[in-house]
Amino acid sequence: MNSIEDNINDHIVRIRLTFIRIGEIDTLNEKYHADVYFEARWIDGIRLDTLGLTAQQRTQLIDESATIRLNEFSPIFHWTPKLLIENAIAQIGEPEKWFTITKIAPKVNEIIPTSLVKLEICEHRRVRGAFWQKLELNHFPADVQDLTISITSDHHVDTVLLVQDEDRFSTINRADFFDQQEWALYEHVATEMRETEEEYSFEHETVIKAKTHPVLAFTCRAARQPGYYYWNGFCLIFLITICSFCIFAIPPNLPQSRLQITSTLLLTSITFRWVVNRSLPTVSYLTTLDKYGIISIFILVLLLISMMLATSRTL
Repeated sequence: MNSIEDNINDHIVRIRLTFIRIGEIDTLNEKYHADVYFEARWIDGIRLDTLGLTAQQRTQLIDESATIRLNEFSPIFHWTPKLLIENAIAQIGEPEKWFTITKIAPKVNEIIPTSLVKLEICEHRRVRGAFWQKLELNHFPADVQDLTISITSDHHVDTVLLVQDEDRFSTINRADFFDQQEWALYEHVATEMRETEEEYSFEHETVIKAKTHPVLAFTCRAARQPGYYYWNGFCLIFLITICSFCIFAIPPNLPQSRLQITSTLLLTSITFRWVVNRSLPTVSYLTTLDKYGIISIFILVLLLISMMLATSRTL
């Protein structure tokens, strides 16, 4: 903890996030719905008369070290981290937001002005909505997807640092999951610290670097249940391909029948692949199901070419 504090000039904000509910995972549009709750904690010296506390609340805070809830914490009088969710697409309703404050004992040799009280401020926020997520479909349908909530700040990295709360771990509620028939959620929640550049702050006439903002990403993972695609994708493609070998049961003196059947199966395979791809986003690489379907089409094309060559020889 000391190493973290040595690397920041101003404020350290410790964040804990809980995935309360994961809704529909929309593979086609690369987004998912979720209900999330997070806590952001930081320490600051504050004048009590700026908080609007009652006499009873002052006594509980100072003498009893109780945690006091505040519905408002004015950014005009106090420093706040100005947090926002970077990958939020749309919110459902108004986010729930409140604050709690707790008195913190000063460290040894730490000097606090008599007019200030050292407090731990905790911002609580619950957000429901849709969040953008880039999906990696190389191994579709046996793929594992990251579901990420990226929290950033309007402050720059030289004034604030966002870190995972070491004392309160982030969690996920696996029981209340909408797509349990199609996906399986993992218990672990991973965190990643990164930075994002504010490109429009760059001044070309000077040597000032583009300012950067801190980002703390919370990621849970979901594994797709591939059974549906095995039966309705791989299995059907396999049966279409196997049926193409039935042409060898047709007498060689009827090459036109062989060509008709092979051509029909080829068109069927192409149409089937087109229908399957409609449920996936347009990506520049081939998924496992794509590769399997293309191999099947190549087999049918090779059979069709061999039938054409055999027919030309008999003429």
